[in-house]
Amino acid sequence: MPVRSRRSLALVAVVLTACMARPELSPPPVAPAAVPSLAPTVIPGASLGPGPIDVIPASPTPPSTPEPSIPDDLRLTSTAEANGVQVTLRLARNPMPAGERTSLTLTITNTGDDPLQYYPCGEVMPVSASLTDPFRSGLLLTGPAVEWKRFLLGQFDSEAPGAPTILFLADGQDGSSSGCGDVLIVTSLAPGKTVRQNVSWDGQRFRGLGPPRTSPIDLVGTFRFDRGDVLGENPPEDRQVVEVHLDAWIDGPGPPVLDPAEAVDIALTDARLTDVLARRELRNGNEGLVRYVAAIHRYRVGIVESGSLPVAQVHMLEIDAETGAIVDWIERDWDYSVDGYP
Repeated sequence: MPVRSRRSLALVAVVLTACMARPELSPPPVAPAAVPSLAPTVIPGASLGPGPIDVIPASPTPPSTPEPSIPDDLRLTSTAEANGVQVTLRLARNPMPAGERTSLTLTITNTGDDPLQYYPCGEVMPVSASLTDPFRSGLLLTGPAVEWKRFLLGQFDSEAPGAPTILFLADGQDGSSSGCGDVLIVTSLAPGKTVRQNVSWDGQRFRGLGPPRTSPIDLVGTFRFDRGDVLGENPPEDRQVVEVHLDAWIDGPGPPVLDPAEAVDIALTDARLTDVLARRELRNGNEGLVRYVAAIHRYRVGIVESGSLPVAQVHMLEIDAETGAIVDWIERDWDYSVDGYP
């Protein structure tokens, strides 16, 4: 499949300046150049009180090297067998378009002579991949905005974002919360029996952090199980594992799309959000929110407050993921059963 071409989109400064009061300068201010991938720009001497950051963030940064070419005739299926268990992954399509849902079928057969026990948590086994294309860091801020940015991105001790991943999840699961760690869920599979499950990838980096760019991935399914009486007096001491790998590709979006940190940089230019952040004790009954919504091609960036409130509240901006324009300011109830967890 040929490489998809990407067009570079410059962020229009007028869009952002309309959202904030800016002092008149002489000569007029000039928008900074696009931030190179993984090379953050320092804002020297930025005045960061309760008001917005006085800076125009960069537009989505096109990759500095051409995207790799996706090979033809990619496999859809991979099987591994070990320890008396056969595990198969079958993708609905390969490559997988970023931003679109792709389904996968898990098949597990007990080829041994005795029953096995496994521990499902939404999925009969996890299927995931680490992406080699890292998150872009956006701008290097100063003052209170440093902590605000970490808070919104869910970072604590590290300024660098973690490696992006993708997950295949069962219907109704988002991977953000689970009670599986509190309750031992054990399922038995008799000799010769098979279990199948359909799972899917939502087309985004895990936790709704936007569509990944074109890249190869090592899709890994890991099935953990025991043989013997798990709940008895002498449970098995060594958990057994079968791991299956499938070489797959992600077919990235056509136009450049903001990375989460870049969306946060833009959000911090808006006084409506920074006023809220400046007046809250962060991480005390509240959580940062950064989420890409594929249906409207926008990022939502803000704060969800749940402590001491009868109903959780969200204060968030909607930002066009392609142009970087601030489209809307929303304050409403946040329903975790509908909206999910930040």
